[in-house]
Amino acid sequence: MGSPQQVAHVRRNVWTLPAGDLTLAHYAAAVAEMKARDPDDPTGWTYQAAVHGTATTPPRPLWNGCKHGSWYFLAWHRMYLWYFERIVRATVVRLGGPADWALPFWDYDADREQARIPPAFRDEDGGANPLFAERANLVNEGEPLPFEITSPAYAMGRTRFVGEAEFGGGITPNGSTFWNRKGALEDTPHNAVHSHIGRWMGRTTTAALDPVFWLHHANIDRLWFLWSSRTGNSDPDDPRWITQEYKFFDADGSQQSLAASDVLDIAGQLGYTYESPVPISPPVPLPPSATGFPVPEMTNGPSASGPTPPRRREMAGSSEQPLRLVGRAESIAVPIDRRTTGPLGEALGVDEPDADRHVYLNVEDIEGDTNPDKVYGIYVNLPEGASREQAEGHRVGNLSFFGIERAQDPRGDEHPHGLRVSVEITPLVRRLRAQDAWDEDRLSVTFRPLGAAAAAAAEAGAAVEDPPVEIGRVSLSYT
Repeated sequence: MGSPQQVAHVRRNVWTLPAGDLTLAHYAAAVAEMKARDPDDPTGWTYQAAVHGTATTPPRPLWNGCKHGSWYFLAWHRMYLWYFERIVRATVVRLGGPADWALPFWDYDADREQARIPPAFRDEDGGANPLFAERANLVNEGEPLPFEITSPAYAMGRTRFVGEAEFGGGITPNGSTFWNRKGALEDTPHNAVHSHIGRWMGRTTTAALDPVFWLHHANIDRLWFLWSSRTGNSDPDDPRWITQEYKFFDADGSQQSLAASDVLDIAGQLGYTYESPVPISPPVPLPPSATGFPVPEMTNGPSASGPTPPRRREMAGSSEQPLRLVGRAESIAVPIDRRTTGPLGEALGVDEPDADRHVYLNVEDIEGDTNPDKVYGIYVNLPEGASREQAEGHRVGNLSFFGIERAQDPRGDEHPHGLRVSVEITPLVRRLRAQDAWDEDRLSVTFRPLGAAAAAAAEAGAAVEDPPVEIGRVSLSYT
């Protein structure tokens, strides 16, 4: 890149824009103008969306470039968002708008009201609203996104960037667009929000056609900015990551490229910043029954952003049959191999909060033909009849299916594969042990659909099933 840029553009919270602010009006006008451009115009709406992904063939230059399930996820999407914003800004200016226009972000974790999609995106207005798109789960009716899928607390609590179940994702080659080593932020809230909104947003080949996609990704980019700004956190310094370049179309239609090292200082290198950060909401407090014992929480040890691979995980047990999800709550037993009971007990019995021992739950070989537009909470040893608040004390992560179609039909040199989710469950297991509620022989894992629409369907005993998704194995591992 050229010389450092002076900060001129401030991305603001879409829900707290002042009365009379025209940010979204300018966005809507620019989107309408971009949608009217020739399909071969690289600054047009459909072309820009296809840069992320498309099923249209034959592919045009730079189409299907998105990086998912990889440590390149955050850097690629920051570049993509930045060039798209430049295209929109140039369009805004051409239509008579301000030269300092910037994309707003959607901070759906701020509170219940802000968890609703902004009103400007909800009303179809007889087909005249360029910001409208079909969406699932009552999103366009103003139903808030469930707090379980909007909270970045788990991701923001990771102190390492590199690694599966860590903040930014596992090391992968650059050659393919969809790997299977996603980081915590990509999992939740990124994938979970995509899947819950559904329809266009629920599929990698259409997601960027929905105008709210860009506000969602501005928020994901903001969370990376906040994470990187925290003392002790740092982005990778591995040459394979910092020198990796990607190409995009700029506002004048020319191809330009950036490397990860060009986008780490958003103010100095890219000329934008975010308005004053809003504190990340803490996890929902656990019920008294879950907090009655002073169980030390597990940290991730010293910060290590570099490419040093994590220690080898040892298998402690796995389920004995697949599990099929069709929209209802389902549970599966995970027997624990007694040959590992001693080492596992030793790992969990250490009281020091900085003990470098970790326990992981892995949901593997997830396959399906299409995203069912549903997100499941993953619960360990969930008590029967638990309320939503009690269940939160047993939820260890989310299971969403953004990209499930691409995993089965990848492009480039990657082979077909199922999706995979891996989450650290050390604090919960320690708490259960302290409460004498940990079974050394087995654990129960429950997948429960999240959201008001899913709850209403369950209460009504709806017989209609979602497109099926099969989980090949649920396993427990430790280091």
